[in-house]
Amino acid sequence: MEGAPGRMDGTSTSGFAVPFARSAAGALVSPEDAARRARYACPQCGAVVDLHAGEKKRRHFHHRAGGSCTPESASHRIAKMLVAQAVAGWRRGEQPAPRFLRRCASPGCERSSKQPMPAKVREAAIEHRLRSGKVVDVALLGAGGLPIAAVEVHCSHEVDEAKAKQLALPWIEVEAAQVCATGARLLVPVKDRFLPWLCEGHASTRRARARELREEPLRRDALVRRLGFRLEEFPGFRILRLASCPRGHDAFVFGWEGAEPPWPRPPLVVAREADADWSYSVAEGRARRVLPWRKRYVSVCPECGETVVDG
Repeated sequence: MEGAPGRMDGTSTSGFAVPFARSAAGALVSPEDAARRARYACPQCGAVVDLHAGEKKRRHFHHRAGGSCTPESASHRIAKMLVAQAVAGWRRGEQPAPRFLRRCASPGCERSSKQPMPAKVREAAIEHRLRSGKVVDVALLGAGGLPIAAVEVHCSHEVDEAKAKQLALPWIEVEAAQVCATGARLLVPVKDRFLPWLCEGHASTRRARARELREEPLRRDALVRRLGFRLEEFPGFRILRLASCPRGHDAFVFGWEGAEPPWPRPPLVVAREADADWSYSVAEGRARRVLPWRKRYVSVCPECGETVVDG
């Protein structure tokens, strides 16, 4: 507490406040939910903590002086336990899934949005040892108890580059104080090494594009069946891409080698008269209209015959 005298070992001679305490049943309890006559202990060292629930000061748990426990060590332990407890409560159906406040990974986007804990997370284990031998603060475990992500809690020591390289799975780092303030219901990363997250605007765009990519082969196959001829009959031509005509019908854009298409041509590659142009006559000192004379070859829609809009 501010103004409390200190000792050489770094502990306070008058004790300190802890954000949560452990009940007799082993659950973390906030001061607001604590019962006046119940017994509570420090989650870090197990020492008895006192519930201060007077009328003048905000309710809080007070850790008695003595021992090696510090505010930092207690907060660090409490934050880890809160994450595990929030995941367990969610999996039992007692509360909503914990959420992460994450920034959109799309270049140039500054938006942040809340990502619910992925459904593949089955449980959380504190101080979990990975196969590499590295211990993470909280491991998010999937099917079969396999770690799929990690939550590191920053209190006095952040994740350095050496440890980051040894964490061979997605991870985030959060502040202990922030976890305690929200009861781990909302986790705000100070370092984010999870898989990229997109805001709703960019996510919907990506989903639409993914849907198009899934549907495009089906549309191509359906259009080939409706062509009325076999592509093998015109070996000098290839399909460049699937496009749309001005009326919204699916159509192919055909390609070939050279300026003019070889013969024989598919029925959907036709000649169109070039548009009229203008030319400036220096002798006459004016522009004059040039009549079209050159043909151009285009792909047309098999449904309506309109020129395909390539784009």
